[in-house]
Amino acid sequence: MAKKAQQVSKGMATAARTAGSLIIEQPKRARLGLEILGTADLIQNRFSQKSFEQMLRKHMGLSTHREAKKPRDIIASATILNTSGRVCIPPQAIKAGMLLVASKDETLKKFGRMLRTYIYIEGESIPIDFESMIPRVDMVKNSGLNRVPEERFRPSFRNWKARLTIQYDESKIRPQTIVNLLFGAGDVGVGEWRPQNNGTYGTYTVSRSIESSKELAEVRALCAPPIQSLTVPEWALDADIDMDVLAKIMAGEHVSSDCTAEAAE
Repeated sequence: MAKKAQQVSKGMATAARTAGSLIIEQPKRARLGLEILGTADLIQNRFSQKSFEQMLRKHMGLSTHREAKKPRDIIASATILNTSGRVCIPPQAIKAGMLLVASKDETLKKFGRMLRTYIYIEGESIPIDFESMIPRVDMVKNSGLNRVPEERFRPSFRNWKARLTIQYDESKIRPQTIVNLLFGAGDVGVGEWRPQNNGTYGTYTVSRSIESSKELAEVRALCAPPIQSLTVPEWALDADIDMDVLAKIMAGEHVSSDCTAEAAE
């Protein structure tokens, strides 16, 4: 009887410890590898380091001067590159399209902002392969008071494609839903003059699923390098900078000035 009582007591103590313990369940992560194929040319327009510095100097009251430029140089500075030198798409541009599609779906929009945590596009850049780069020039209007049409030289990539991997919580969302969202995001588009901005460029479709573990590892490695980012120049590190003006510069809200056109190129 004494032995049995000890066993019961030990069992009750174990149960009490179990009841009082915290069980941490890890998210059920899964990964999809997908390839997208451009159905329209991809136009890019990166805000260059040189233009950023000129805008800073202008708004800090420092002297600036416009230099004669070659279209080739303007187009090169407008191209989005990662630190490996590959032309690429920002992953957030793809995810933003997927979330926009989800917000219009009656079933998915109930997840709201939580959907952002269920889907994660791996890497810091999505390199593209393309058949050719078409140097294009378009007439656009300034956003300032002087709304005079000006030329914009930009790169346009024809017959492009890209591979990406998407990590998701399979306990919250099905893989086919991920594919459907990416299909829908293709109609939203990426880059300049995409359908989301009343254009017709930058659209794509999902062309295939990547099943090979070797290819998946290759894609993850290719997407790892970050996109080349803007840096604060040495001369501006100790300067008094109006943070509201800086926010507008970073958001592309250029004030009409002598360097506005150059900054938008």
